Formats: sequence, structure tokens, C-alpha cells
Amino acid sequence: MSCRAVPFDYPVVLNLKTRLVVIVGAGVVGQRKLAGLLLCGAKVKLIDPSLVDHPRQESSVEAVAREFQPGDLAGAVLAFACTDRSDVNRAVVSEARRRGIFCCCSEQALSGDFALPAVLHRGPLTIAVSTGGGSPALAGQLRDQLAVELPDSWGVGVEIIVALRRKWLTGKLPSKYNQQVLRKFWEEQLIPTLEQGRTEAVDRLLTETFGGSYSLAKLQIQLPEGMT
Repeated sequence: MSCRAVPFDYPVVLNLKTRLVVIVGAGVVGQRKLAGLLLCGAKVKLIDPSLVDHPRQESSVEAVAREFQPGDLAGAVLAFACTDRSDVNRAVVSEARRRGIFCCCSEQALSGDFALPAVLHRGPLTIAVSTGGGSPALAGQLRDQLAVELPDSWGVGVEIIVALRRKWLTGKLPSKYNQQVLRKFWEEQLIPTLEQGRTEAVDRLLTETFGGSYSLAKLQIQLPEGMT
């Protein structure tokens, strides 16, 4: 049996802090996009006639209470077409293409340039699950299954690894820095120790693995209360 090869999506992690993103449509889908963008620190222009009765108060959101018009995407790095009108969504996608702006069309994923994955956050750790926009519900279900397998301790573990790397790159103290040690530290020791939720146990592990100059305090990391 043979199967036809299909092109893969190209996943990226975007830094949208202070960058302008335009959302056309302030319904359920548009509000969901807005919430995610605000968490990323983006500046958002939200366009929808219904905003006359539902003004936005956030300083990083510009509420435009009217229909979409040509020119509304000026200065944007991304656009979202989230209305319940196909003609408006097509107009948003069309202008985005003319301006060289990537656009997500919630009504018809294939007519846009990208689809948002289902996202799981564990501190600085971000895990994205995508079906290429084909089945958002399935992507969400798989994300929820991963959430059960990856407790909050994974996020703290990533913070520690990041801090270790920063210390290795900026410090002059000797350390056992190699991929094998790091892999063993993560897979076999760090996560089980973090799940105990005891600072002294993690400090002892850091000292035994990397030397006396390594501890949570020296890495400027504090274990959250009730970590599981």
C-alpha cells in the first residue's frame, strides 16, 4: 500500500511582544484569539461593529467599532479573520496577501496562511499540537492528554535547565557540562526530585551533579508552593 506524500506545516514560535496584530471579528473565536495574543504581550487592533456595546478597556487593545475596511491591516505583522461572514473573511485574507501579512482564517483554514495549534504551557515550556487546522477538537484532546502526563514540575525543570545553561555560558567555574550528563540529570533525576517539592533535595542533586557552586538560590529559582 502506498500513500501520497503531503507537505508538512512549518512550526515557529513567534515573539509578538509590542507587535501589532489585527483581529477582525469579536465573537467567541475572536475573543479566544485576543486572550492568547494579550498573554504574549502583543498590541491588538480588534475590529467589530458590536464593540459599540462592548468596549475594550485594555491599554494594549485598540477597539474599532465598525466593519472591516481596506487599510485596516496597515502596520500589522499578523491578521485574524474571525467573523461569521464569508465575504468579510475573504476581504481580510485578500488584503493580508496584498500586504504580505500572514493571515489566519477561522472559517476556512486552508484559505489562510496558518492555523493556531492547541497549546500547553508549563512555565517557560510550551508544547503545541497541530492538525494543520483540519481538526482543532482533536488537537485540543491530544493537548489535554499531554497535560495529564506533564505536571507543573516540568516547567520548573525547564527553568533550572535554562538557568544552568546561562551559568555555564557566563561563568568561569568548572562544571560537568556535556549532553550525556544533562540528559541523565533531566530524565533520571531532576523531574522525580522536583516532584518531591523539597528545596534541599533539589539542591543536593545540583551539588552532586555539577558542584558546590550550584543551588536553587544561586540559580535564582524558587520552588512554587504545592508543586506536583
